[in-house]
Amino acid sequence: MQAQLFNIWFNQLSNELNRSQQRHFVLLIGNELWAHSLLSTVDKIKPFLLPSEESLSDINTGAECLIYGDSSLFPTNVNRQRYRDKLGSEADLIFFSDSQFNLDALAALSGTLKAGGVFFLIAPQLSHQYHQSLSFQRFYNIVLNSSYHTIINESDKCLSLSQAYDLNKTVATISKQLQPYPHGCVNAEQVKAVEAVIKVSTGRSKRPLVITADRGRGKSSALAIACAMLLKERVSEPFEIIVSAPVVSALSVFFKQLGELLPRAHQQGHSVKLGKANLKFMTIDQLVLKTESSQLVIVDEAAGVPVYILKKLLGIYNRMVFATTVHGYEGAGRGFLINFKKILNQLYPQSKNVQLHQPIRWRQGDPLERLIFKSCLLKAEISEINLPCLPKKPLQSCSYSKSTRLEFKRYLATDLIKNETLLAEIFSVLITAHYQTKPSDLQLILDNKQVEVACLMLVHHRSEQGCIDGHGNTSNQVVAVALVMHEGKGCGVNHDDVQAIKNSRRRIRNNFLPQSLLSHCGDQQAFEFHYLRVMRIAVHPAVQQQGVGLRLMAELENMAHEQKVDFLGASFGVHHLLLQFWFKAGYSLARIGFTKDKASGEHSAIVINGLSDAAKEKQMYLHREFFRSLDYLLLDEYQALDSRLVQLVYTHNHEMNLESLSTKDRENVVAYGLGKRQYSSCVFSIFLWFKHELLKDNTAESIEQSLVLVAYLLQKQKCAQVCSIFGLTGKKMLDQHIKNYVISQLNKP
Repeated sequence: MQAQLFNIWFNQLSNELNRSQQRHFVLLIGNELWAHSLLSTVDKIKPFLLPSEESLSDINTGAECLIYGDSSLFPTNVNRQRYRDKLGSEADLIFFSDSQFNLDALAALSGTLKAGGVFFLIAPQLSHQYHQSLSFQRFYNIVLNSSYHTIINESDKCLSLSQAYDLNKTVATISKQLQPYPHGCVNAEQVKAVEAVIKVSTGRSKRPLVITADRGRGKSSALAIACAMLLKERVSEPFEIIVSAPVVSALSVFFKQLGELLPRAHQQGHSVKLGKANLKFMTIDQLVLKTESSQLVIVDEAAGVPVYILKKLLGIYNRMVFATTVHGYEGAGRGFLINFKKILNQLYPQSKNVQLHQPIRWRQGDPLERLIFKSCLLKAEISEINLPCLPKKPLQSCSYSKSTRLEFKRYLATDLIKNETLLAEIFSVLITAHYQTKPSDLQLILDNKQVEVACLMLVHHRSEQGCIDGHGNTSNQVVAVALVMHEGKGCGVNHDDVQAIKNSRRRIRNNFLPQSLLSHCGDQQAFEFHYLRVMRIAVHPAVQQQGVGLRLMAELENMAHEQKVDFLGASFGVHHLLLQFWFKAGYSLARIGFTKDKASGEHSAIVINGLSDAAKEKQMYLHREFFRSLDYLLLDEYQALDSRLVQLVYTHNHEMNLESLSTKDRENVVAYGLGKRQYSSCVFSIFLWFKHELLKDNTAESIEQSLVLVAYLLQKQKCAQVCSIFGLTGKKMLDQHIKNYVISQLNKP
């Protein structure tokens, strides 16, 4: 009886969804076998769940289905590690049965479901998940308290489908578009985006374009249409378009649609050639190093690229388009919008912005999209900072007034699950200030018992005039957030685990710092210490550059002392501005990785701050070992590091780690500076002397001058490469630059 009722209901639902162009979410609570049996009664679903030879013959219904999870009953067709590859594809049905409840995957796959589709989430052990996972408990309550979704429970004696809302009451039938839009576009917004991209290529130079959209708004299609039109127009002349993205898979939809639009073009891999016109993919790294310009450069998913790299690209190319997903399922782009647009407005006030609001794959206000945005807090809006007046001194060291001050607060998951407003405000700061924030960070906050959330709150009390909120109440606002994880000693790692790591037999989760120090730095006692790793630190845009981040780090250090933590630490894609922050906070380098981080495009770094006596001694040892090998590594693995970063690293060395300068060394340096000796005959003395000079307090001018020596003397980059990077005409000018630096430093008191 249950199966018969479900079959009738599902067919009615499908008809209504197709008519209204909406999507539906169904939560099946019960045994997987029950859920599988129930779903398999539907003719449209049966071929996908029972892929026998007989059912496979009926699978050519035109429907597309995605199945994700670790269930033995549901035949998965989505790789658990590569679910993002499905972004941009389309599905009519999705079945999600995952014991880990991967929120990133759930959110990402929901973006593939087209209008008329149904998303089934199978929760076989609700009681266990509900009590053990706060993130699932929160998700379940959001579904339960909404009339737009359906919950079907195996334990119900009768199949209750009362929660399936009446689509007739919520939306009207979509009227068909009588007149097609130009260029093959599906709406006016897409037309505007296509024409804006073309104008970047054909109009005045130095007019960058930024296209922003939520998932499913046709951003990739607009880029493909514009590129196809440009290639067709320039088929008889040399013309080049370069497209780039943090990962090439982000452009899979773009290249697929480009192939459909240009069936006669020669497409090989990620390059397309049409006559003399061509389009090719380049990685962000290749794009930065490319010397010749192109007629058009497009960077898709630009929020996944560090802002300083995008700024560097603006200085290289004259015609650029930056496109990004604002509320992406695999990472949020609002931080990109705030930070990058600020730079664009300063450097290129004539830059243009195009926003795509209207969904293409489903109706505006789609219930499934609203569920994903709400449950993953992807649209959590950051609040405005309410300040009576801005202080003249740094925020970290002051209270604004008698009624306004900063307070440090720490929150556990049990605190946050009870306060949705606070949780949303914390997550909004993370989303806005950190481009890598994604739904799994929400799960991390709520479900990982090793994680704490630390905040600086701007606390407003009623002033004497009662002008803070008009009611004499106290209000709090989140101005800075840090996600921290306890690792190492006391965090569930036993002797066998450590031995397995030492012997390279396994890697364990939630212990990144001690594991890296053991595996990469050879620290055999790494797991004998208790660490507090700063995973994320984010400051409200309204109070950035006022010392708030440093104030938060100081408060974290106090908290760590109270908790008897040995080390504070962090790992991140290292850039000189970011590393400068950690140095100011009292941390030192323990390691720079040999390969570039996929997310940031930079080498990863580990910084640590020892708190206990034993940890301080260990910190000095790791610091010394890092610099002991640095000179050699700069000739090999670190040769391509940014010279400004290398310069900063050397300024935080200790003189005890440097070889002493002899009288002869000093004489050689002076002789070279005065032109009495050749560079090659004095180079080793200059090498030793220069490292000592980097430890001194240098002016901004001397720092800029020293970068050439860092690249040429320390990193041993080729003369031609150094001259190209720093705008020198050749070896003679390079030699004179080094002499000028030497004389300048020698003449300082």
